[in-house]
Amino acid sequence: MEAVLDIYETRKKQANAMDFDDLLVKTTELLRNNVSVREQVAGKYRYVLVDEYQDTNRVQAEFLSLVSSVHKNLLVVGDDAQSIYSFRAADVRNILGFPQTFDGVNVFKLETNYRSTSAILELANESIRWNENQFPKRLRSAYSLLPTHYSLPNMVAAATAEEEAQFIAEMILKLRDEGTPITEIAVLFRATFSFASAGIRAHETRHSV
Repeated sequence: MEAVLDIYETRKKQANAMDFDDLLVKTTELLRNNVSVREQVAGKYRYVLVDEYQDTNRVQAEFLSLVSSVHKNLLVVGDDAQSIYSFRAADVRNILGFPQTFDGVNVFKLETNYRSTSAILELANESIRWNENQFPKRLRSAYSLLPTHYSLPNMVAAATAEEEAQFIAEMILKLRDEGTPITEIAVLFRATFSFASAGIRAHETRHSV
C-alpha cells in the first residue's frame, strides 16, 4: 500500500495536480504557517457558518479556526449524537470541545423536532442518554400536543440487506392484505439507492405490488 501511495504522490507532482485532501491539507498548512496570507484570507470572511460540524475531521476543524481567526465569528451547527462518520476520520471531539476551543461561545440547543413523533423521540432520548461524552439534551416533538394515535417504533435486527428487504416487503404485503392502500405506505431510506431498496423492489416485483 505504501508503494502505491508513493507512486500516486509522484504522479500528482508530475501532473502538477492536487486531490481534494491536498487542497484541504495544503491550504490549512499555508494559513497556519503564513501570517500575512492568513490575515488576508480570514479578513475577507466576516462570518463563517458551518453545518454538520459533528462530521468534521481535525484538519477541517483547524482550517475553520484559521479562516475565522480575524473576525472571530464562527457559527457551527451539529449534533454530537449523530456523529457516525468516524470511519472517514470525523472526530466528534471537534464539536464536544468547541466551547473550550473558542472564547465567548454561546450554545443554543434546538430540542424541538418537527419530523418525528413523541414515541420515536422517547426511544432516541433513551438511547443517547447513555453516551458518556455529550451535550445533554431532551428531544421533544412539535406534534406531541396533537390528538393523534401513532404506533410505537419497532427495532428489527436483520443480518443482511436481503433479510432486511424481505422483512420490509412482507410488512408491506401484510398491511396491504389488512386493507391499507399501497399508496399510503412509504419506505424511507438514508440514501437514494441502497441494497435494501433494491431488494424491496425485487420483492415487490415478485409479488406484483
